[in-house]
Amino acid sequence: MSLALLSDRNIRVLAVTGLISGVYLGMLNGILQLFPASLGFGVATLGILQAVGSRFSGVAASLAQPIAGHLSDIYGRRVMIALGSAATIFSMALFILAALTANLACLFGAFFAFGVSVLGSPASQAMVAESVGLDTSKMNVAYSVVFLLSSIPGVVTPYLAGAIADSYGYVVIFLAAALLESADLSLYLKELYETRSASSQGQARSPDGFSLRQSFRIPRGSWGYFGALAMDAFAFGITSSIIYALIQAKFRYSDAQIGIIVSVLSLAIILSQYPATKLLFILGGRKTIALSEALGTALMVGWAVAGTFTDFLLLSVVFGMSVSTWVPGVQSLVMANSPEHERGGIGGKVAAVRGLFAFPAPIVGGFLYQSLGYEAPILASVLGTAITVGLLLKYVPESQGEPQVKGKAVTGIEITGATDEGPGLSSVLSTGFPEPGNHKPFLPTYPDGNH
Repeated sequence: MSLALLSDRNIRVLAVTGLISGVYLGMLNGILQLFPASLGFGVATLGILQAVGSRFSGVAASLAQPIAGHLSDIYGRRVMIALGSAATIFSMALFILAALTANLACLFGAFFAFGVSVLGSPASQAMVAESVGLDTSKMNVAYSVVFLLSSIPGVVTPYLAGAIADSYGYVVIFLAAALLESADLSLYLKELYETRSASSQGQARSPDGFSLRQSFRIPRGSWGYFGALAMDAFAFGITSSIIYALIQAKFRYSDAQIGIIVSVLSLAIILSQYPATKLLFILGGRKTIALSEALGTALMVGWAVAGTFTDFLLLSVVFGMSVSTWVPGVQSLVMANSPEHERGGIGGKVAAVRGLFAFPAPIVGGFLYQSLGYEAPILASVLGTAITVGLLLKYVPESQGEPQVKGKAVTGIEITGATDEGPGLSSVLSTGFPEPGNHKPFLPTYPDGNH
């Protein structure tokens, strides 16, 4: 089925651009947490920068995604994907300027622009779903294939980025990222075809036009499951948004050694992707993402007690398994149950709730480290992720095919009655995709015009 899906031009383009951008995202995943320290700024400052500009969980991304998702429902997916790509190129230019000047304002602007650059994510998620005709089984495979291809370069590039940073500095890395994303932008403009109008079957692209209020409106009855996903973002973000900086500060590892840790993480994602996809078909989305969260709790415990470089390599394997069991299931659930005129907007709304709830997480983590030491932010994440497992099982509805509510198929986003699998909730999920960002930050994830 994977090869058959690649016969669609959009899936093929997003897969290829994911592979290309996976090269530079792998490099950034290895060094971006370390870059502020090279300019003389501490972990607390890094926490603030991540709170503002972390992809998918920072303030910039949280505000950009719901608006961009709603706009993609009106004006189409292709234009928002291209704008996200352009924003990524602009952010790399600012990172280069920050590297040359060591100016905090410039560094702040670079992180902010990097966060805004995920604005194409809701549109790209919707484009994949619409390109496979919203077939649930095809979406599961399509998301997994695209995610897998974007992860492959990360096996090598984090180590290369660390070695380059140790020897030549960071400017080379940011310049390479800008050039590679320019190649992606060219492919988006030349090769992508619009899916929004096709899925509307001749209807107007939006019944109401653009509304800022509509961009942020949460569906009635959905706060329970929105809150569960937000709790995941906050609990995981306390530590994951600054973990490599913490490790380097405590154990004095070089950039190249941190790159090796990230490379092992990417390899683990690749090797566990196929079994994770099979597991998704067996367990369904809700139980699969709950398992992912439980693996995250185990990961946090491991980070707290690890004492050697080998320990961190082994924990990267656990991290990779947690990522590969989270991403495809969450994406398929949101797209399978969103009404066609809100498919891009719903993803942005979930990402906004997660991001606005989670943006203080890296600040909390940074100040816990500064005040109480290395273990403090990690133990906070242990508690938070353990609570999140229960919230996910309670509030996230299962979705296999069309859920049934009191004998009626649900075709919209609001579910007010009880289902066979869970409480009456909006059967919509979203990752607000990573990377760095979302549930598993600092990972090459779904191509969204900037990945």
